[in-house]
Amino acid sequence: MYFLPRATCIRQLLAFIFIVTSLGANAQLTLQPSALQNYTFSYSILEVDLANIEQLDSAAKELLSVATANGGLHYATWVYAERPIDAPFAGLAKNQLALMLAWHHDTLDPLNKILKSTDNATIVSSRLFEAIYLPAGLEVPTKAGFYIHREEKYKLEDVDNAVRLSREAWVSWEPKWGVKVLGLFREINSAAGFDNLNRIVWYPDYETWLDTRNFTADMESAIRFKERRTMLVPGSGIAIATDRIVP
Repeated sequence: MYFLPRATCIRQLLAFIFIVTSLGANAQLTLQPSALQNYTFSYSILEVDLANIEQLDSAAKELLSVATANGGLHYATWVYAERPIDAPFAGLAKNQLALMLAWHHDTLDPLNKILKSTDNATIVSSRLFEAIYLPAGLEVPTKAGFYIHREEKYKLEDVDNAVRLSREAWVSWEPKWGVKVLGLFREINSAAGFDNLNRIVWYPDYETWLDTRNFTADMESAIRFKERRTMLVPGSGIAIATDRIVP
């Protein structure tokens, strides 16, 4: 995921952010796993000028009200997270915000119109995903912390094995470190011959993330992670750090 370059000025995202304050707990709906196939997730990054950073909140409120009125369901709002300067990944800037919404397939039609509904921010990136693994449905069971979003590409013939190895590894890995895999998403319209997977994991803090780099502490997961890495398309595996606005 690349968030630093500015895309051409489109007004796309601003339709998204009011959900954080307007829906509260009611926005966190629980979907049964069998129902997830009926939903598409939008993942959009918006940005305002640093000199006008207060516009981020106001533009968000305006546009998210439009999104929710047209069937958008809030999944999560990602924001800037403090991290060391030598951290091996990028992150959202203080004047950026990422919003994920779930759209039932029947409500996708007005999405493009919603994304063009204001002039107050610039869209850096806006893409669509489907959920492969989302154990809590639309309820995010974790609090504020240190969330890593990691995108990895796999050949189509390797995707099922990569997902299987991941889920097997998480059985011991999550309780060992006190972390939580929120979900695994497949990008819609990935490059031909490949699938782009976005894995979102919650850590209490950056120090916990560092602890999980000790792969010898849990050999059950380490073996599976090592096998999964052999399937990774070279050059993928880009990660960013965020925090989350907790309703």
